[in-house]
Amino acid sequence: MKQFTTRQIVLLSMLMEVGITGMHAPTQAADYAHQHAYWTCAMAAIVLCLPIWAMLRLKRRFPDQDLLQAIVSSHPVLGRMLLAMYLIIFLILFARDLRIITDLVEVTLLPLTPIVVISLIMLLTLTFMAKGGISTIVNMAEFTVPTLIMTLLTMPLFFGHNIDFSAMRPYLHPDIGGVVKGSWRMLGYMADLMILPFIISGRSYNARSAWLGHLVGTVVMIIIVLLEELVIGVPIMSRLFYPSYELARQLQLTDFLDRFDFFVAALNVPTLLTKIGVDLYVISLTVKRMFAQTRGGLMVWPVGLLGYVCSFMLFSNIIQIYDFSREWTMVMVIFFVFMPFVLWLLLRPKPKADSGEANL
Repeated sequence: MKQFTTRQIVLLSMLMEVGITGMHAPTQAADYAHQHAYWTCAMAAIVLCLPIWAMLRLKRRFPDQDLLQAIVSSHPVLGRMLLAMYLIIFLILFARDLRIITDLVEVTLLPLTPIVVISLIMLLTLTFMAKGGISTIVNMAEFTVPTLIMTLLTMPLFFGHNIDFSAMRPYLHPDIGGVVKGSWRMLGYMADLMILPFIISGRSYNARSAWLGHLVGTVVMIIIVLLEELVIGVPIMSRLFYPSYELARQLQLTDFLDRFDFFVAALNVPTLLTKIGVDLYVISLTVKRMFAQTRGGLMVWPVGLLGYVCSFMLFSNIIQIYDFSREWTMVMVIFFVFMPFVLWLLLRPKPKADSGEANL
């Protein structure tokens, strides 16, 4: 199984935790927590520390296996039944993310192109990415995630007088109930971080890389929400589906580059595609672990087309994804917060565990 460096795992962790979360989860956080929406990122991150700790303890028992392989090797029958449930969860997650990026590209870059055509183009890119294996996805993350970070860190230099710190008043009187409700919505997206142990071996997913990636991803999310509050304002931010895109629209370098948001959107789309490529990869890898005789690379196109159909069947528009966040968080809590503790208690390596390749 291929080993990855700490830097690569940190970048991949940031990709999973920030990629789709920064799209419209801050809108829901601001709708409930108002000027203290940035606290929702911190509260969700604290909750995620528990399953990360459980996963790290579990990974010590299976240093040469990913979690999918460890489940099947420990309990061949019950493990495959559990993987079938995770397969459904991963499929819904892929359909949700594909629908989000399709709608974003249609709104921002290709308003005259039919949405089904945009989604097919995205799917074509994702399938080639997933067929390349986890190494291809990690290599893409090494390019896209630093670009996202550089764009984010340079944004405050160009906002200038658009930053209004009075939008955070009152500072010391948070609505605790609103912050908790906003954290619930934020958790449903930030919990995508817990997909990594399913596809990364225990030697690569170590304590240093896991905690550092989670910390940096949380800080980046807090910065994104803070910038949206200070530049856009909470009343407007809570009514936007894509506050991050509206934040980019506030960038005006000169009169000639008054639509600099197109350039920022073009930089961020590959980052989102890389994150969704992880979703497609984990689905194909799950099928491979369930049926040992199946080649995961051959399953990329069928499961990709299935996710493409589900993205339109399950979510006819972006509003349904917005409303689905409350129920979806409960699913993520069950399978990615509580289940790691159950697996930590139940899974034990066999004397001669098979450590096959994780690549498709």
